[in-house]
Amino acid sequence: MKNLIKTLLLTSCLFSQVSLDTMFDISLLAAGEEWAVFNRAVTVLKDGQKRGVYLDEKPGQGVAWLPSFEIGDGVIEVDLKGRNEPGRSFVGIAFHGINAEKYEAVYLRPFNFRAESEVRRSHSMQYVLVPSHEWYRLRTEHPGQYEAAIAPSPSSDAWVHLRLELDGPTVRVFIDNASEPSLVVDRIGAVEKGWIGLWVGHNSDGMFANLKVSPK
Repeated sequence: MKNLIKTLLLTSCLFSQVSLDTMFDISLLAAGEEWAVFNRAVTVLKDGQKRGVYLDEKPGQGVAWLPSFEIGDGVIEVDLKGRNEPGRSFVGIAFHGINAEKYEAVYLRPFNFRAESEVRRSHSMQYVLVPSHEWYRLRTEHPGQYEAAIAPSPSSDAWVHLRLELDGPTVRVFIDNASEPSLVVDRIGAVEKGWIGLWVGHNSDGMFANLKVSPK
């Protein structure tokens, strides 16, 4: 299995030079030394036809990094699943990582997808720059600019397809193969290239499958 992981990673690095899509079998993450897991334990997940990984729940943010593979501009896609539990389900993708604690991320708050409050629904997805510009600072200084609702709203307990388009200073976020983005932001981060990771927030767990990366 270890040799297979190394082969996948070597192939992905070669692909990054020629703009081909790379699909990662992230079910191998739990046994892979090439993955760098920060503040979480990872186990193999099988949920119906989805095969991937589960990141457990702990205080603080957690990331399962793939530091052997970097992306600048391009597309990152993943299937992910959180919970309908307010304040305890934050799941997303980290990118342009410099180290375990400095990166950008886009994440979802599934418990807000179909909330009765319009204000809560407007907090369904979030862009952040960790550690300097996290959600509270962005919401206070730039209300409504770095988070948005999702229409149509997915089920809070369902698998969701998250697609990030990284295009220079712009990030576009698409949900469930929608033709129009749910969120478009100008990046705060200045890093042009960095690691990719599976991300969960404070006191949150998450399920992930079908990670696909398409460097530009």
